[in-house]
Amino acid sequence: MSNIRSTAARGMAVETTASFPNPAQDYFEGQISLDRHLVRRPTSTFVLRVSSDALASMGIRAGDELLVDRALSPAPGRVLVVLLDDERRLGRFDVVDGVAVLATDHEQIPLTSDVEPWGVATVLLHHLPLGPAGERERRNIAR
Repeated sequence: MSNIRSTAARGMAVETTASFPNPAQDYFEGQISLDRHLVRRPTSTFVLRVSSDALASMGIRAGDELLVDRALSPAPGRVLVVLLDDERRLGRFDVVDGVAVLATDHEQIPLTSDVEPWGVATVLLHHLPLGPAGERERRNIAR
């Protein structure tokens, strides 16, 4: 099935596409910059790779990357990174029965003085499957 369709415009056939715009038109808005679109505070934003499926119910899986802003304040509903026993832990900030907790799909950790908030996740970068070439193709792209 094609992503191009023909329409009649004033007696002439015009081809339009339903895909991404032509990259040659980037000069109209300047260069593409993921920093400009995804990072509000560059000095306080870090990239962390997720190492478990503890938040799979939220679509956050092992291997994904998160942009984490250390300048944002924790608030219920946000995804937080905290330090617990010198280890970074990821979870959703919830309030359960009046107690603040870091909730994952498997546990609820009470947010006490032993748990230090480290940052708030703002963007999830989820990698799509690359097909049969898989990891080999990903390495070639990264070069």
